[in-house]
Amino acid sequence: MKNRSILLGCLGAMLCITSMAQTTEDFPKKQKPWSVRMAESEMVRNPESWQVDFQPSLKWDYCHGLELGAMMDVYDRYGDSKFYDYALAYADTMVNEDGTIKKYKLTDYSLDRINSGKMLFRIYEQTKDEKYKKALNLLRMQFDGQPRNEDGGFWHKKVYPNQMWLDGLYMGTPFLAEYAYRNNDPHAYQEVINQIKIVARHTYDPSNGLFRHACDVSKREKWADKTTGQSQHCWGRALGWYTMAIVDNLDFIPLHEPGRDSVLVILNQIAKTLKKYQSPEGLWYQVMDKSGEPGNYLESSCSSMFVYSLFKAVRKGYIPSSYFAVARKGYEGILNEFIKVDENGLVSITKACAVAGLGGKNYRMGDYSYYINELVRDNDPKAVGPFILASLEWEGLPKEKRRFAEPRELVVAQDKTGDYSTIAEALESVRAFMDFDVKIYVKKGTYKEKLIIPSWLQNVEIIGEDVQNTIITNVDHANMNNMGTFRTYTVKVEGNHITFRNITIENNAPKLGQAVALHTEGDCLRFINCRFLGNQDTVYTGVAGTRLYFEDCYIEGTTDFIFGPSTAWFENCTIHSKANSYVTAASTPENIKYGYIFNNCKLTAEEGVDKVYLGRPWRPYAYTLFMNCELGKHIVKAGWDNWRNPKNEKTARYAEYKNTGEGADISQRVSWARQLSDKDVKMLVKSEFYTFSNTWDLY
Repeated sequence: MKNRSILLGCLGAMLCITSMAQTTEDFPKKQKPWSVRMAESEMVRNPESWQVDFQPSLKWDYCHGLELGAMMDVYDRYGDSKFYDYALAYADTMVNEDGTIKKYKLTDYSLDRINSGKMLFRIYEQTKDEKYKKALNLLRMQFDGQPRNEDGGFWHKKVYPNQMWLDGLYMGTPFLAEYAYRNNDPHAYQEVINQIKIVARHTYDPSNGLFRHACDVSKREKWADKTTGQSQHCWGRALGWYTMAIVDNLDFIPLHEPGRDSVLVILNQIAKTLKKYQSPEGLWYQVMDKSGEPGNYLESSCSSMFVYSLFKAVRKGYIPSSYFAVARKGYEGILNEFIKVDENGLVSITKACAVAGLGGKNYRMGDYSYYINELVRDNDPKAVGPFILASLEWEGLPKEKRRFAEPRELVVAQDKTGDYSTIAEALESVRAFMDFDVKIYVKKGTYKEKLIIPSWLQNVEIIGEDVQNTIITNVDHANMNNMGTFRTYTVKVEGNHITFRNITIENNAPKLGQAVALHTEGDCLRFINCRFLGNQDTVYTGVAGTRLYFEDCYIEGTTDFIFGPSTAWFENCTIHSKANSYVTAASTPENIKYGYIFNNCKLTAEEGVDKVYLGRPWRPYAYTLFMNCELGKHIVKAGWDNWRNPKNEKTARYAEYKNTGEGADISQRVSWARQLSDKDVKMLVKSEFYTFSNTWDLY
């Protein structure tokens, strides 16, 4: 990008800005899937896989298994061995030759220490290294001695007697189910099913359909309700762990195993509740039974867990297909609210609760204040892993089912190598009234479309691959079927905060009447490095009080080819006349201070064209200013025309300032056009020129 300062120092406050004209080098290559991008970003942030979860030294815990297992799924989907090797490096570091595991102590009976063992199934399958088989058997032994309540429910840890946490179901039971599946241990299936049912019975809250974080069956813990033993709230991530545990366990539990139908009933209850508690953004709150209350926040780890679980449950037929819409909305919400990409392309997921628990040395009461004040951080593996899993589910869908999500970057290509083959289709896929940016990249080609960007779209940027060869064209003109001027547009922009870059917009109609290429009605519109081709009425700036900005653009036409009531700044543009006529026909209302300003522009003409006026007033109070412009010899000495109405000379606001070139001689200018002074121009700052109901930051 290049920096360009406005010649006048007094204008520096307004337009000492960086040109946003995008070159073909900026046009994106085919983007990698989100799962791959996130996995690669984590490998950059954590060069050694044991460093996952912000670890300064070796640790055997559930976060490594969650995130590295997700990376192995990326390897399974896309075949890039670096993801498998990254996970293998951790396993190879932590598992000793005799099958013992560094930092693991069986007699702690902590379910949290089981989860990382799941990746060893696949590693042993591929390496056949006996140390991994021994490690798997060691972890399996823990279940034989895991402390239990009287009803058989596993304690979360030995140091948490009588307590069942929803978290623990994910930490332990999917390992047990997969071990049973791989080692012909069918009795373990009943153990898994019973654990799912027991924890549901202990944590279910019938008042809202949610499941609370945990239960102390003895009812002795300070955090436990003295009647039910339950903790105080439904913590989003705890329910996320439980939901993932169910869908992952069902991968291995045989279809006709007794009790499997009860697990499906629980899963469907959760799905129903997730739909009920989903926010308008598509996400879920840190404390779900306090959704929307002061201090609560939309949290990325539970949202990612729910989206993954819903996608998978729909795909497997565990829940009705109607829940796909809930999952899709959730995935959109994650991308819109949590996913950030830095200048180096590293992907981050934000707003994840670092940790939450109950009891312990630094006692945690599990009240509302506790949950909402725990540390929130970016790229916590408890959000990273589920986001990768959710993305893999999304990426595995047929293209037609992915049509209306992942809206940040879309590619239009006529050869069908992009997301859409027409610009209209891409615009149709964009959600209404967004507060995030959507970029629609348009590959080279001539797109014969008549486009409307509707009023409900905002924050959309349409970027061409090459301004000369990315063309939107149409051939309507005013005398065709009594169409009239204002329906002849090639592109009509009704939405606000819309940007076009590197695009040619053309009305290729024959010279049979007015034929608009660009028709604007929205506010805060930008056109950067674009071409507007036509004859009469090429660019119509159609609504008073709307603000437009053109930079590095080429605009051509015959008569009144820039016209209308809007407020528009043209910076460093080429204005090319194709016939002896008029460049502008502003219709600025009396109550609006500014109409058109052309700064640092160049006015040119075709050979033989030698009598062109800078403008004529379509309405009496037309405002047009040319300053610091190079005016070709085709500009007539008088400069301006009154449109055959002398009364306009008393009201039209026409001015010039320090123009150059053969057409800039002011000695014979009409007396009713002003020549501005330095003092006059000092008033033309951005906040003044574009001041209406609110401010507009051009960039």
